[in-house]
Amino acid sequence: MATVIDTPPDKNPFPGEKTGKDKQNQKIDCAIGGQGWRPSIAVALSFGFGGITMLALAIVIWLSLHTARDNTFSLTREITEISFGSIRSHLDNKLNTAANQVAYMANLVEQGLLDPDDSKAVIQTIKGALAATPQVTGMAIMKLDGTSIRAGWLSKNAFLSQNDKNRQGYDDLFSQTLYEMSTAKGVHWGGIVWIEEKAEPHIAVYHPLYRNSEYIGVIGAIISISSLSEYLDKLDKDTGNHTYLLLNKRMVLAHPSLIDMSRSGLTAANPLPNLDQVIDGNLRLIWDEPLVEFNEILGDGTIKGHLVDSFSGEITFLHTNFSGYGFDDLTLGIYFKEGELEDYYDRLYLTGYTALAVALISVVLIFFSGRFIAQPLLRMSRASQQVSNLDLVHAERLPGSMFRELDVAANAYNSMLGGLKWFENYVPKTLVKQLMELDGEGILSQERDTTVMFTDIVSFTSLSESMPPAELAELLNHYFSLLGDCIESEAGTIDKYIGDSIMAFWGAPSNQEDHAALACRAALKIETALARDNAARERAGLLPIQIRIGIHSGPAIAGNIGAKGRVNYTLIGDTVNTAQRLEALAKEALTDNTHSAKILISSATRDLLGKTPTLTTTLKGTFALRGRENTTEVYELTSSP
Repeated sequence: MATVIDTPPDKNPFPGEKTGKDKQNQKIDCAIGGQGWRPSIAVALSFGFGGITMLALAIVIWLSLHTARDNTFSLTREITEISFGSIRSHLDNKLNTAANQVAYMANLVEQGLLDPDDSKAVIQTIKGALAATPQVTGMAIMKLDGTSIRAGWLSKNAFLSQNDKNRQGYDDLFSQTLYEMSTAKGVHWGGIVWIEEKAEPHIAVYHPLYRNSEYIGVIGAIISISSLSEYLDKLDKDTGNHTYLLLNKRMVLAHPSLIDMSRSGLTAANPLPNLDQVIDGNLRLIWDEPLVEFNEILGDGTIKGHLVDSFSGEITFLHTNFSGYGFDDLTLGIYFKEGELEDYYDRLYLTGYTALAVALISVVLIFFSGRFIAQPLLRMSRASQQVSNLDLVHAERLPGSMFRELDVAANAYNSMLGGLKWFENYVPKTLVKQLMELDGEGILSQERDTTVMFTDIVSFTSLSESMPPAELAELLNHYFSLLGDCIESEAGTIDKYIGDSIMAFWGAPSNQEDHAALACRAALKIETALARDNAARERAGLLPIQIRIGIHSGPAIAGNIGAKGRVNYTLIGDTVNTAQRLEALAKEALTDNTHSAKILISSATRDLLGKTPTLTTTLKGTFALRGRENTTEVYELTSSP
């Protein structure tokens, strides 16, 4: 009777235990979570040795940069204040000179030295005043009786003088000025006025006229905005700056582009261009969203600054309030296009870059020094990891080190490795790995559900008598290696070698729910491997080797058995004896010599197999095994056709 057994070949060979991939993931999880991240020796040495050095270097660099920055910022503030002070001083001088002229002529009238009714004398006096103040385009005396005397330059070569009589209500400006100045004391700035004869805007300045303590009118002067723009243009050519004067943030009061206003399109209704009308495209960007504010550099003084972006590059604007002269909100400013500003920060940047380069070089040198020192430890760590995985085949001896302690450790490791390689020949590596994974929990003797396998070479006695000892030892080593690979590939543990026999087991020390299926698959692998090996032996003119295999499942005592100092992890109990009896029974129960392996399994093993298309069992009968009172139902195991 043949029965087909099914056990999935890819099932976890250690039920209840983690697979190799699970364990790898567990190690990763432990490194990330359970144990936390731990730095390498190279990193620890680099940052450990270099930390104090870097900290000290950082402090020195910070102090140097901080001092250099403070010095640079202070120098920048001083230079900026000097530049703005110089510009303001010149503008003040030009504007105040005009104011002084009207105050001077008003004083002449008040003292009786100048008759405001004598137009010839007044015009002659105005001519002299204009010669001394070229920024003043013209002057005029306006009297309460509606008459006026005006004189000024229409151009460089054209001087206009006019004596208007009996012009009551001359115009609104005339009347308003006379009214406002009736209560004024001293100089009064009148803001922007439009001069029709010149078709240009001017700045007006007035002073009341008194004669014999009686208010009789006003003397005024007009300052050419063109002349202020000419001054800014000359200043820009000398300094390389771009200077401007704004009114109420949006109107351009003085700028080099306003020297020639003949094409400006300005009118009395709109006497000043706004930022959108000025031809200077860079100045139009002054109030755009700043990239950087210069508050820290310029401090809390009156000078402010910021940086804006443009298509031609970054533009630096510096400006200060210039209120006065009849205006509530005047802004005096300078801007620099990218590359034009004298870079006061070159030294500061150079200091920073040099310090950064020194710091980076120090880090690199410290890092490589740390790696050099840590290299022997890294090699020892990798080698120790191989030893901990019992990978003694790939574990290599460590070279000596120039450091005494590391050299001693390398020599000790090499001695240990030599001893372990000898030790590996006498202790089953798979068993040791399983015990290591169980962390000692499987060492205590306890009853486990197991499957035991015994193998034996058919007619080994006659075979051994015909072979020299060396050849016999070589044959056995080859045979045991062949069978051992098949057993270990199915997660089995080789317990011992007894002459030409092998005892192996499944189900201990790790729990394996499908221990019976694993053992049966290992037996079929042995048959296949032995068949290939016998084919090679026959081609070499050697006799084939046939083996018997007995497999039985049941409870057994698993644990350390032996005297103190010499113990084996093994199985004892009736299950072991029954498996050995089944192997011996195969000699009688299986007479077919065409198979390389004769495999007998007990009904207890068969009942644990389930169903699979890869395993086939055939009932061979019920036998009374030696040493057992009850009979045992025995099956032959073969692979499915």
